Amino acid sequence: MRVHFSRLTVCIVLVSILSSCAQRGRPDGGPRDLDPPKFVNSTPENYTTNYKKNQVIINFNEFVKLEDASQKIFFSPPIEPRPSIFPMGQASRNVRLDIPRDSLEGNTTYTVNFGKSIEDNNEGNKLPYFKYVFSTGNYVDSLQVEGNVFDAFSRISDENISVMLYALDSNYTDSLVYEGKPRYISFVRDSTSLFSVDNIKPGNYKMVAISDKNNNYKFDPAQDKIGFVSDTVKIPSDQLYDILVFKEELEFEAVRPKQVSKQQFEFGFKGTLEDYKIDLISEAPQDFKAKYFKDQDIDTIHYWYKPYLEKDSLLFTFSNQGRIDTLEIRPKQIEEDSLKISEVTIKKNKLLTDFKLKANTPIVSFEKDSISFINQDSLAIDFELALDTLYNQLTFKFEKEEKQSYKIDLLPGAIADFFETQNDSLSFRYSTKALADFGNLNLTITNIEEFPIIVELVNEKGDVESTVYETEKSTVNFKLITPGSYFIRLVYDKNANGKWDTGNFLKRVNPEPVLYEAQPVEIRANWDVQLSITLY
Repeated sequence: MRVHFSRLTVCIVLVSILSSCAQRGRPDGGPRDLDPPKFVNSTPENYTTNYKKNQVIINFNEFVKLEDASQKIFFSPPIEPRPSIFPMGQASRNVRLDIPRDSLEGNTTYTVNFGKSIEDNNEGNKLPYFKYVFSTGNYVDSLQVEGNVFDAFSRISDENISVMLYALDSNYTDSLVYEGKPRYISFVRDSTSLFSVDNIKPGNYKMVAISDKNNNYKFDPAQDKIGFVSDTVKIPSDQLYDILVFKEELEFEAVRPKQVSKQQFEFGFKGTLEDYKIDLISEAPQDFKAKYFKDQDIDTIHYWYKPYLEKDSLLFTFSNQGRIDTLEIRPKQIEEDSLKISEVTIKKNKLLTDFKLKANTPIVSFEKDSISFINQDSLAIDFELALDTLYNQLTFKFEKEEKQSYKIDLLPGAIADFFETQNDSLSFRYSTKALADFGNLNLTITNIEEFPIIVELVNEKGDVESTVYETEKSTVNFKLITPGSYFIRLVYDKNANGKWDTGNFLKRVNPEPVLYEAQPVEIRANWDVQLSITLY
C-alpha cells in the first residue's frame, strides 16, 4: 500500500507540472498590499514610566520609511534640543529616537506624535497618527480633552486639522500660535470631526485648531485656517469643545508690480481692497493720465497709462485702508497691446443674469446707437447699457424670454478705450432655455434667531447656485434653479453688510454663524418644491 501511494503521488505531481508548462502568460505578483505597517513592540515599551534612558526603538512588522520627519513628527511637550530621528531617507524595520541628555523635564509625560509620517517601503501605505508615550515620573498623565472641529463656512472641513493646547503660563502670548510650539497636540480623526488630546497634565490652556498645510504646527494666515476656544480650557474637564475653523482676511499688502505690455502694468496684492488708489510719484508730463481696474478672478489691478514714459525706473504709491506702499518698476520696451472685446462667461441661468462684455484695455465710452440688439425673429429688443468701471465691463440689461436667442451686433466705433482705439465690427449671441428646464423651491424656515439672513443653495462642491437676502420674512423663494442636488446654507448677517464675515484670532472675533440643513434637497425640472425646515 505504501509503494502504491508513493507512485500515485508521483503521477499527480508530473501531471501538474505538465499542465503548468502548457499554460501561457506571465506571473502575477498577487494582490496589492493595502495594509499600513503595524506596531510590534518597542524598547522601552510604550507608556513606560520612570524613563531614564536616551534612546527609543520602535519596531514594526515590515520595512518602513519616514516622510518629512522633521515637519510631521511632534514631541508633546516640545523637547529641546529636538531628538534625532532615524531612519532618514532609507527603509528600516524600526524607528529610533535619540534623545539629547538633560533635555527632559522631571515627572513629565511625553507623547511622540508621528502624524502621517510613517509609511511602508513598497506601497507607501501610511500608519496615521501613531504615538509613543513615556513618562519621566512614576505615572503617565491620563487626562484628556475631547471635541469636534467644523469649518465655519464650508459644509466639509479641510483634512489635516491639528488641535493644539498652549499652557497659559507666564510665557504665553498670542504670538506663540505664529512662532512657537504648543505643549500638546492631536489631530482630527480621518473622515470625522472628532479629536482627543490625551496624556495631559492638569492646568489652564489655550485651545486652537489649525488646518496645518505645511505641517509645521504653526499658524500661517496666508494658507491656514484657524479656530479657537474663547474661554480658558481648564484640565481636568469633562466638557466637549466645538471649534470652528475659518480663513482670516489677510492684512492688505501690495505686491511688486510687473509690466505686461508697453503701457500696462499689473499690481498684485493680498487682502481686501477698499477705496484703493494707485498714484505715480515719479516725475511725469502734465498730460499724463492713468486708468486702472480690478481683475474679476485674481487679486490683481490692471494699470494703464499714457503717454509712454522713457524712464529707467517708475515709483508708485498703492494706498488702501490707511496703508500706503511704495513700489518700483523698471519699464521695458515691449509690444503694445490693442483693444480686444469678449463676452463675460456666465455659468448660471441666463434667464436670471445679464449679458456682459469685457475689454482688456480700459473702456472710456460707448455709443448705444451703434449697437443692434435683436431676437431670433429679428425684432429689436429694448436694452439699457451701463459701464462697470470696477471690473471694466459693459452690462446689457433687458427683459429676457424663455427659449429665445438674441443677437448683439457692435458697429465699428461702438466702444472706445483709453487710447482712443475703437472696436471693429463684432457679433455675439445670447440664448436662454425653456422655463420648464428649471425648478423652483419655496422654503419656509422656523426658529430664525434674527434678521437679516443670507440663504443659499450650494452644490456638493460648495458652489453657490442661488442666493436670497431676507430682512424680515421666514419664507424664501428660489426661482428657476438648475436641476440637481443642493444643500441649504443660512448665514446670520450680524452686521447687515450683505455678506458672510470671517473671524480674526488676534482680535478674538468669531466668524458670523453659518447653518446647514443636513439633508440635500432635490430640484427637478418643471417642478415646484415646498419645503419647511426648523433651525436648532
